[in-house]
Amino acid sequence: MTRVFLASFILMGVFLLPYFAYIFGRDIPFSRTILDIGNLLWPLAIFVVLLYEDKKEKLGIWRNPSLEMNLKTVILSLALGVLWQLIILLLTSLFDAPNTDPRESYTLATLILHIFSFAIIGPIAEELLLRKWYISVMERASFGKIAIVVSNALIFYAAHVGTGVWRLDTLIMAVILCLTYMRTRDIRYCVITHVTCNLLGIFSAYYFV
Repeated sequence: MTRVFLASFILMGVFLLPYFAYIFGRDIPFSRTILDIGNLLWPLAIFVVLLYEDKKEKLGIWRNPSLEMNLKTVILSLALGVLWQLIILLLTSLFDAPNTDPRESYTLATLILHIFSFAIIGPIAEELLLRKWYISVMERASFGKIAIVVSNALIFYAAHVGTGVWRLDTLIMAVILCLTYMRTRDIRYCVITHVTCNLLGIFSAYYFV
């Protein structure tokens, strides 16, 4: 398991390289496209690692306890995603930093690519890795709930540094998402929240910036 764990983070590091190209080279042509391609590649790498890990350790990463979802919890998950994006907008305004690129940087093709990579594939991969897989592994190792939640929040925060603002929202939301998964054992609620937040982030920039 240790080798798989290390391999997953090595792969994440490799496929996060486009982020650095984007952050330090915003004026380079196609920097947005480079970033979105990276956003597609690293989730695919995570999916491959999780498939191997699930087959070997039988963690049940791809299984949910029930096909049915609780409507009230779905609505709360959607509302939480909206609240998350509002917090991000508040933080970006306080730090006088843009939430994302203005709409002039998008064409229809890049917008579709950005939605697919940043708002769909990326959040699914993050929730499977950082919530379902990470919590399962930590629980198997007999770590307590507080240790799991705190360490998860710190990892989630570290994964979102370098955006120009102090991402306090990632610390808060990681705690909420961890507790949500621990209570429901259904990662789909976490995915709904994450996807909702990222979608709103894209469209708020595209239509209102």
